[in-house]
Amino acid sequence: MSRSRSILFFVMVFLIQLAISNFLNLGPWITISLIPFLILQIPLQRTPHVVMLSAFGLGLLLDWLSAGVLGLNAFAALMAAAPRRLLYRLIINGERKDVLWIPLLRDTGLPKYLNYLLSLTAIYLAAFILLDCVSVRPFGFILVKFVASTLVSSLLGLLLAYAFQRRS
Repeated sequence: MSRSRSILFFVMVFLIQLAISNFLNLGPWITISLIPFLILQIPLQRTPHVVMLSAFGLGLLLDWLSAGVLGLNAFAALMAAAPRRLLYRLIINGERKDVLWIPLLRDTGLPKYLNYLLSLTAIYLAAFILLDCVSVRPFGFILVKFVASTLVSSLLGLLLAYAFQRRS
């Protein structure tokens, strides 16, 4: 996929996330986030500092444009971006193959890609939900919200990964 098409896809997914944040309310039980999927779309050759700054900026932009707490998505995106390369090495690149530019579903296989996406989504949502709910909600509610949000967000990210694969 060309660089301009990749950037256009990235912007479209961000706009979908913005629409979800502003207009789709599934109650207090589910938070849908595509930010972990967008973090996966940053090429692996970028240094961790660049990835973390990009993720922080992406989260801050989402916080600013949506009706959320300023800094909440930024912090969660930063927490998900920090272990991205380590998770890639542990989950996908266990055989020490050549590093991919962007790990695609067709290159890694469904189990590895889903595990990678689930891991980043879980880290992101753990940070997000804990900061959002920790002193206000009981532990059972936080746990149910975390599991439901992780599953829904990961499935939506998997659908977008399939769409990204079909476009390239």
